[in-house]
Amino acid sequence: MRVPDGSPILEEIRMLRRVRTAILLAISLGLLSLSPSRASAQAPFEIELGATFSYVRGNAPPGVCGCFSMYGGGGWLGYNIISSLAVVGEVSSARTSKIGGNPAGLTLTSFVLGPQYSWHHANLTVPFAELLMGGAHASGALTSGTTGLTGSENALAMTFGGGVDIQLKSRVTLRALQVDYFLTGFANGSKNNQNNVRIGAGIVFNLWQKHRLAPVAPINW
Repeated sequence: MRVPDGSPILEEIRMLRRVRTAILLAISLGLLSLSPSRASAQAPFEIELGATFSYVRGNAPPGVCGCFSMYGGGGWLGYNIISSLAVVGEVSSARTSKIGGNPAGLTLTSFVLGPQYSWHHANLTVPFAELLMGGAHASGALTSGTTGLTGSENALAMTFGGGVDIQLKSRVTLRALQVDYFLTGFANGSKNNQNNVRIGAGIVFNLWQKHRLAPVAPINW
C-alpha cells in the first residue's frame, strides 16, 4: 500500500530515517577516530564543564508541518567516576519563532541526567556515547491547551547519542561533533511523543583533578 505524500505516517517514517542516519554518523565518526596510536592516554579530569551550540530538527503534531528547525544551546557538568565512565547532568534549550509558515513559536528546554562512556585511547581524540533521561518544558503557541501565543507544558525527555572530543590544551577540549536522538513525550493528539534529532558542537573545560583516575591502557594496532 502506498502512503500518500504529506501524510503524518510518511513524515514520521522520514523522521525515523533521519534519526537512524544521525546515530550511524556519530558512531562512524567515533570509529574513524580510533586511529592507530602507541601513545598512552591522559587520565581525564574528575570534573568537566561544557557548553554547546545545537541545532534541533523537530516534528509537530498531526495536521501541522511535520518537521521544523530549532536553534539553541546548553551546558553540562560531568563527574568522572572512573577513567571511562562519568555521570553527566545537562540543561539545554532551543527555540523557533515560525513553524509551517505560521507565527507559532516554540521554546523547548530539557533537564536530563545519566551515564556517559568515553574511550580515552589516545591523547587527542576521545569518542563518547551517553544516555540521559529527565524532563522537558515547552512554551509557546505549539504547546497543547495554549491560548493565543502563550502556553506551557511539561513532559518526560530522553537523549541518546554520542560524538567526538578533541583535546586542545590540558584544560580545554573541543567538542567537535555531537549527534543525539532526542525524544520528548508531549501530548499531540496522536502517539504523544516526538522523535527529534539534535546536532551540536562546543567547548569543554577540565576543572579539577584532585588525583589521577585509574590509568587507561593504550591501544596498540
